[in-house]
Amino acid sequence: MTVKLSISVPDDVAAYLQSRGNASAAVVEAVRRVLPEARRARQREAAQAYGEYLRRRSGQQVEEDRALVEESNDLALRDSQW
Repeated sequence: MTVKLSISVPDDVAAYLQSRGNASAAVVEAVRRVLPEARRARQREAAQAYGEYLRRRSGQQVEEDRALVEESNDLALRDSQW
């Protein structure tokens, strides 16, 4: 599926796009080069925020979480046969 967009660009970008045979393909190519880096930046930011969250937790919170995980595992594995 494609979507038609109307955008405004600076003069130099417009001149470049007009010189290309297919301006849409040039824009798609450029944007797709940027997308992975933007995703990695969001992932880094999320990882840093999660690390900060973990560093701020108290010993009691860590133990409570560990106990919750163990209880959940016990429930999930109840009546399981290996």
